[in-house]
Amino acid sequence: MKNLRRRLVVAAVGIPASIIVVYAGGIFLALGLGFLGAVGYWEYATMMREIGHRPLMGVGVLTAVALPLAVLGLGFPLAWVVAVVALAIGAAVATFRLPPPERPLSNAAVTVFGALYLGGLLSFGIPLREWFLPDPVEGTLLFFYPVVVTWSTDTGAYTGGKLFGRRQMSPTISPNKTVEGGLAGILTGAVASLLYGLWVLPSAGGVARSLLFGLLIAILAIVGDLVESALKRECGQKDSSALLPGHGGFLDRLDSLLWTIPGAYLFFIAVGL
Repeated sequence: MKNLRRRLVVAAVGIPASIIVVYAGGIFLALGLGFLGAVGYWEYATMMREIGHRPLMGVGVLTAVALPLAVLGLGFPLAWVVAVVALAIGAAVATFRLPPPERPLSNAAVTVFGALYLGGLLSFGIPLREWFLPDPVEGTLLFFYPVVVTWSTDTGAYTGGKLFGRRQMSPTISPNKTVEGGLAGILTGAVASLLYGLWVLPSAGGVARSLLFGLLIAILAIVGDLVESALKRECGQKDSSALLPGHGGFLDRLDSLLWTIPGAYLFFIAVGL
């Protein structure tokens, strides 16, 4: 019961704050995504240090903050060029600062991966909110479209796994996840997408497109969850941190969204809106 209360308190604060920031858009959204990327990178780097790596904390955090801001100001191609160059310079600095026994190249690679994985993937939220629908309400609803489908998928997978789970989906990565739970999650995600596309955001809907979107996002949500489970298992951690009472860490909440937000952007680029 105490853990449930903590989860509800975090949700009661986090959900309205997220809606306000996304609706405000622009610099506020970029800073919000940058904050999430920075905290997520800090959790990632802390876990990696537990298994002997030494990722560059300052370089990774600054890059995670800067990428959404760069996408907002420069657009995708130039922003990513700047990010890659900056990270390459950071990797070179690490190579010269750390002696060979301290694995400078592997630590530089860990830094680059974490910064791009957190700040880079979250930066796709900028065009998803800003570039497709000019109306701020519709832009906000479009941003939350993959978020709602992701949450529905997670809920369906958890419930389906508890009720019907028999066969393990990936025993070595996440023994508690089952094939039956995954299928229930995909079905739930597709239904949630259909309802959202038809009733909440008709301009992005249509039966066929909503179902296809739901299937894509649901699959990506499961993949993102498994990727973070693999990371935590490699580092010997149950949660990425204890920053969110009852929820674990920020990375635990972002794991699927790191895949589904870019997936939503690429989907609407491909099929139009």
